Amino acid sequence: MNRGLSWVEEEALDRIESATDCDAQGVVRGCFGAVRLESRFQPIFSLPHQRAVGYEALMRPSLPGGEPLSPPAVFGGAREISEAVRLDRLCRNLHVRNFCREGDRQSWLFLNVHPLTIAHGALFGAYFSELLERYALVPRQVVIEIVEDAVQDEGLLAEAIGYYKRLGCLVAIDDFGTGASNFNRVWRTEPDLVKFDRSLITQATHTPRVRRALASLVALVHESGSLALQEGIETAEQAHIALDAGVDLVQGFHFARPGECARVDGDVGAVFSALCRRFRSQAENEENALAMELAEYREGFARLAADVARGRPLSAVAGAMLARPRAERCYLLDAEGRQIGATVQGPHAPDARGGKFSPLASASGAVWFRRPYFLRAMAHPGEIQTSRPYLSIAGGNLCLTLSVTLSGSAGERQVLCCDLAWED
Repeated sequence: MNRGLSWVEEEALDRIESATDCDAQGVVRGCFGAVRLESRFQPIFSLPHQRAVGYEALMRPSLPGGEPLSPPAVFGGAREISEAVRLDRLCRNLHVRNFCREGDRQSWLFLNVHPLTIAHGALFGAYFSELLERYALVPRQVVIEIVEDAVQDEGLLAEAIGYYKRLGCLVAIDDFGTGASNFNRVWRTEPDLVKFDRSLITQATHTPRVRRALASLVALVHESGSLALQEGIETAEQAHIALDAGVDLVQGFHFARPGECARVDGDVGAVFSALCRRFRSQAENEENALAMELAEYREGFARLAADVARGRPLSAVAGAMLARPRAERCYLLDAEGRQIGATVQGPHAPDARGGKFSPLASASGAVWFRRPYFLRAMAHPGEIQTSRPYLSIAGGNLCLTLSVTLSGSAGERQVLCCDLAWED
């Protein structure tokens, strides 16, 4: 290995490889000044397939004495842009060659590209296409990871993504959910995958609101045409949350730690079996607990619906239902989803008139025809429906709604609704 290599602007493939060597086992290592560089590969698993479908290549730098360094510290030691680009290319060279020695022609290889390479790599000549060609790595096996908010120039970001896509590679937006992450850029750049930063799963573990928001983020990613990958899964609970949120791919110490080779060691099947058992058991327990807690409310709501169907005014018969601790308000909608008359508030309902949503307190005449509780009730006349929890604009709190379609005194259809508080 040429340890005295000077840093020049012509970053050709042969020049990059002059800073590498290969041991008897075929493991390739590199040198950046006095820093030794090695590859590690962390498996990425598909939750539905329950197996590894890719490997993220990670740089492991160290000093001659073996003292480990962090990758940001090594990149921070680059004196000029040309050095940073060269280091980035050297790392990808090691990763590609070490991945190819496994002979895996199906799995993805996830490669990080430094923001400086995104911004300035084109100034230093062609490189990556030649690297793939030399080692016969099919571009569709490569997923290029780009930290979305690290490249502020949207033109450069789009140009870089376009370059890798034209090569035939896939592109992943990395560390989404931190800093200045912007969903508009996801819509515009159309990545193949979006990697959620580990901070999201950590917060979701402790905050139910974030857990629900994670499921919504996954749905948005899917609507944009991308797969959702959650990194940083370290516990069984976090794996459960990712599965519940609809995440497609996962990586983290709970499933496998980075290794010298792009393969999975250990019994990962047992991890997935335990995850499935936990998920099914918890889902069943939650469903049973919800059914038990709602049973008395549904019984009271059924009695209320019978009174209203007999023509009694809602304001005169809603008292018993609204006396229950979770019951907040009752109201009637016509067949078009328009509210009939005023909302009947219960003693446990938050005072919307003095809250942050006070301009929305009066709902007489409001139209709720797009609400799932209205649509489901209209689709199943006479059957009591229970919505999923959602944010009530009437009280500014989390609630769910019981609803049922009735026939009015003149034969017209009406939908009776009751909101129940459903705080975390």
